[in-house]
Amino acid sequence: MNQLKMLSTALIMSSKLSPSAIERSFKQRKIKASDALHYTNTENLKMAAVQLELREYNTLDNYIDHMQDLVRQAAEGGAQLVSFPEYTGLLPIMISPLFRQVAEDCISHLRYEELGPMMEGISFFKEHLSDLLFNCFYNTFALLANRYHLYIQAGSTLIYSRGKLYERSFLFDPEGEVILEQDKLTLSEREQCLGLAAGEDLEVASTPLGKISVLLGNDSFQFEPAKLAHGLGAQILLCPVAPRCTESIAPHCCGPLMRCQERMLFSVVSCLVGSFGGFDFRAQSGLFGPYAASRLPSGVCMQSNNTQHTSVVVGRFNLSRLHPSLDLYTSDTNPAIYAQLEAAYRNLQVPPPKSNPS
Repeated sequence: MNQLKMLSTALIMSSKLSPSAIERSFKQRKIKASDALHYTNTENLKMAAVQLELREYNTLDNYIDHMQDLVRQAAEGGAQLVSFPEYTGLLPIMISPLFRQVAEDCISHLRYEELGPMMEGISFFKEHLSDLLFNCFYNTFALLANRYHLYIQAGSTLIYSRGKLYERSFLFDPEGEVILEQDKLTLSEREQCLGLAAGEDLEVASTPLGKISVLLGNDSFQFEPAKLAHGLGAQILLCPVAPRCTESIAPHCCGPLMRCQERMLFSVVSCLVGSFGGFDFRAQSGLFGPYAASRLPSGVCMQSNNTQHTSVVVGRFNLSRLHPSLDLYTSDTNPAIYAQLEAAYRNLQVPPPKSNPS
């Protein structure tokens, strides 16, 4: 790694991706605010899951154009909330040809378990790129939420904070303010080796669209985070998922889909797809719900029609169908079993009381 060249590139990028440069870019854009949130009805919510194909960006404007186009498509479809994939916050790195090549090399090293070169890249990221990429990502999505007047879950990014590296997601309200920050809770062995720190709390945001939690990456494939979210009152899980090198797309939806059945929740799954670092990433974004609360018995409310290209999937949720009477753990009644249990307990011998030792 040519350290001097990397440092000079980071310095140049810091001026190109500054908050003032982002503000100037947005001032040149004619954005029509959505009216989807003028009236909300929890029996007819519209959510959008973004399936985002990786691409190169030559300039900041190209990057913002891409993000804006995705939000525009969701707004035109009537969506009130837009959910982006995991690691969307790292995409500004694609503006620099040098850092794009470094990122491709890192993916290759990670793929083949070459953690030594990866650790060198992580160290440089912490010191020189973390704040730079975060500011670009944060300001872009805050302005998109504000200008389109929508809730936007902006995927996630890597943040170096208090001496630790976290993967963190942000949910913006229609004013462009953050109403929920969520760190990834369950880390893979590979993420732990790279020095990522796990989050300690799970947050729930109360909105006119219902109570919302974010389960990042592996969190939506684990039983416990969804159980905790449900216990805190969550009705909708936003599940940003990172790309995986696999021929099967089943893993991308089976986790969130199962969480919907176990806890009577709706989920929005958004994925990164495309080719990067010599690998093809496939996934299928969509909206899922409990079998009994969705139109189709499969639990799929709406799903992308492809696994490799950009797609914005807009579907509807009806929160009234999450009534506790539909809970899989309480709705199945069998009078014969109750009769047997009653008879068994009625015939139990009552043990004699224990005498106090003298």
